[in-house]
Formats: sequence, C-alpha cells, structure tokens
Amino acid sequence: MKYSFIAALLIVIMLSCNKEITAPEPQPTIDPMPQFAVSAKTFEASVKFLKREIFYTKSNPLVKNVRIFTYDNAKRCTEIKLGIIDSSKTNPVFELKQTLTFAYDGSALLPSSFSSVKTVFPNLVTTFYYKHNSQGRKIYDSVRVKNQNGDPADRVIHYVYDNDKVYATPVMKGFSMEGTSLDTLSLLTRGNIEKLVSRFIRATGDQIITYAFTYDQFISPYNKLNIANSLYFESAALGIGYNVPLETHYMGVTTNNMTSWTTGNYTVNFKYLYTQDQYPVRKEMFLPDDVVTPYQVTLFEY
Repeated sequence: MKYSFIAALLIVIMLSCNKEITAPEPQPTIDPMPQFAVSAKTFEASVKFLKREIFYTKSNPLVKNVRIFTYDNAKRCTEIKLGIIDSSKTNPVFELKQTLTFAYDGSALLPSSFSSVKTVFPNLVTTFYYKHNSQGRKIYDSVRVKNQNGDPADRVIHYVYDNDKVYATPVMKGFSMEGTSLDTLSLLTRGNIEKLVSRFIRATGDQIITYAFTYDQFISPYNKLNIANSLYFESAALGIGYNVPLETHYMGVTTNNMTSWTTGNYTVNFKYLYTQDQYPVRKEMFLPDDVVTPYQVTLFEY
C-alpha cells in the first residue's frame, strides 16, 4: 500500500512537471504601432519640462502671447494658462485670457478630460472627454455644446488605427456636417505626422486639403508632456485643431521638431536655436513671401 501511494505520487509529480514544461508561457502583448501608445515606460521622467512659452508676430512684436504650464507631483501637466503681456504699457503684466485644465483618473498618465474656460466667460466651461484603449491609444473624444439654435448638441470623433495611418471620423448630433473635416493622418515610424489629408464637407462639393511635414532630429519641448498624445489627434471639429495649445502649426509628439509644412505649393519653414542638450529655446517661422524676417518668433523656457 505504501509503495502504491509513492508510485501514485510520482505520477502526479511527473504530470505536473510535464505540464509546466509543455504549457506555453504567456507572451507580452506587443503593440505593432508603439508611436500611438503612452505608458510609464515611454513617458520618461525628465529634469526639463516646458514651463513657459512666449510667442509674438512681426506685425505686433510688443504683444507677447504666453502659455504657462503647471504639473503635479507625478509630472503630469494639469493646467495651461493662456494670456498676453502687452509691452507697450507702462507696467506690463500677464493678462489671463483662457485656462485649460486636464483631469486624470487615479495614477493614469493620459487625461480623462480636458476643460477650457475663457476669462471673459468664467461660467462657461467647455469639457472634452477622452477614451483610450488598453494600449494607450485615444479611440474617441467627445464634447457637448450648444448649436447655432442654442440647443444641446453632441460631437464625437472616432479614431481608427491601421498600420501607419489614423482615420478621424466625426459623428454629429444636433450639428450639421457642413464644414466638418474627415481626416487621414499618415505617421512616420516614431509618431510624427508625415501627412494630413482633410476632406471638408461642403454642400457645393467636398474640398480636400493635403499637408506634408518634415522634421529635424532634435528634442521637442512637448515630448515630455504626456498630454501630447491626447491633443495629438484632435480634429479641427473641436475648434482647437490637431495642434493647439501645443503648437501654432501641426506637429507630432516625438523627439523631432517640425521644420516645415506644405499645403499645395505653399510652404512654411521653421528655424531653431538649441541648447547644448538639444532642447530648443527659440523658434522662428518664415512664410513664403518673406524668408528673411520671421513672421513669428517663439521662446521656450524650462
């Protein structure tokens, strides 16, 4: 009886060992398009975070547009204050015009919502809600506002990913599709936007506009802002475009700075001045009709 028990025990152990050997180990999910995802691994801690951005145009250089960035202890951007400093005044001070606030669920890196309120209308808060999948990609954003008739209206934009392309499709309720754009973004390997094709819905016939972008190899000051991926794919139907409040013109969210963008035969070029650690401290934007004097100058403070 004793030997029978030992034999049975050996059989159980052998089966258990055999099961451990033959059972396939779970493989980690590999994101085929990592340029879309944000995670604790890709959101790297940095000693340099963008604190303030100042830009002005050659037509009015005394009025400085200012963006002030605020972060929490987890180094997540929680607020951006937009305003102006009028240098023509005797005592120029920062005049707040708009506040952008980002809300997070627990320790999540990506914001669950983004609220905008203008100082002139302090009780009118517009909130955009985001939803991301398990890989950190935004799959839709939504907002409820009033339409032209003053009635509540909803706008949801769905984002579909296919290899190196993103398709942004708006669904409107209470809004007309007139003037709304259906966008296709082609991405480079590291996530910068290579091309944007926008189909604007018109009753007289849809209009298609194509933008192409090129980049340098240096660090973007927005690369460390984890909000970048939420604002990365923002349809113009939101009223803030794919760029605002991070850029004046379209850009990606990886380590490169945009050096030019082209629509048709119209090309805008950018020149940068960098620190020793490759972060830009000055950006100049040149329009085709004047390649000597920058149309706009942007200063970055860290």
